[in-house]
Order: sequence, then C-alpha cells, then structure tokens
Amino acid sequence: MAEVRRRRPGRRKTVRRRRPKRRETSVYKRIIIGILIIGGLFLLNRLYLLWEIHGDMEATVKQEEELTEENRALKAEKDKLIDPEELINRARTQFGLVKQGEIPYKQ
Repeated sequence: MAEVRRRRPGRRKTVRRRRPKRRETSVYKRIIIGILIIGGLFLLNRLYLLWEIHGDMEATVKQEEELTEENRALKAEKDKLIDPEELINRARTQFGLVKQGEIPYKQ
C-alpha cells in the first residue's frame, strides 16, 4: 500500500507568502488618463493665449488713453490759434516775424 507520511507533532508546515499582485491599470483607465492629460495641455494652451490677449488689451487701452489726452491737448491748441492776436504773438515769438515798418531785433 501507499505509504502515508506523518508529520512530527512539534513541526509546523512552512507556508510561502506570495507577494501581492501588482495592480495593473486597465486599458480603459489608461485611455481616461491620456484624455485628461491632453485636455489639461489644451486648457493650459488656451489660458496662455487668454493671458497674452489680456496683456495686449491692457497695452491698447493705455495707448488709447494717452492718444486721447494728446488729442485733447491738440484741440485746445487749435482753439487758441483761432484768435488772431494769439496767432500774431506766436508768429513773433516762434518765427521772429514783424509787421511792416517794425525793426526786428533778437532778444
């Protein structure tokens, strides 16, 4: 007959512990992660473009304010030059013009 092995009473059977199986990410999870990464990159790109547009818009508004102020100053200057006396004074001071019969001199 077949021989039966008996264990000794003081000895325990050694049990090998298996390493826990590494969880592998499924294809579905990989696809979702890929889509999230691509979407994040796309979103960052759009946010950067919005940031650039915002900076350009601020510069344009500042330039418009400066040009509006310059335009106001030029209109005020034009209104002053409508007066004939102011025009004569400017011609004398800036260009050294004199009326007929006057003697020109430099200061």
